[in-house]
Amino acid sequence: MTGLYPNDAHWLETAGRLLVVLGFMVAAIRNLSAQQIAEHIRRLGEAGTPFPAAAFWIGTGMEVLGCAMLLFNWHPACGVMLLLIFTVVATLLLLRWWQSTDPGKRGGQQVAFNANIVVCGALCLLLARLPW
Repeated sequence: MTGLYPNDAHWLETAGRLLVVLGFMVAAIRNLSAQQIAEHIRRLGEAGTPFPAAAFWIGTGMEVLGCAMLLFNWHPACGVMLLLIFTVVATLLLLRWWQSTDPGKRGGQQVAFNANIVVCGALCLLLARLPW
């Protein structure tokens, strides 16, 4: 059985694509609460990110646009690239576990950092299957 999208040779590719979109959109929606916006901007500022508010909104825009491109099969490889860039940059800016002195936070950040490595791997696999 082929997938839902013309590029998907198997239904598992479609399932993978939709799960990636779902995961990123759930995170984006959660991060759009007033409390989360303020917290992310504060953490970006603490990390030394120039224009932390602008960085937050640009990142969120990349995340949502990448999901839309992938979901609607409009230059889906470009959408995956947006998600990959977003994930790498956000991970390096917000999950600096090696700088944490609190053991609880350090452990949580290590787990999240490693999970994002797995997400990047999944995005690379997806990218290999999609046309530009």
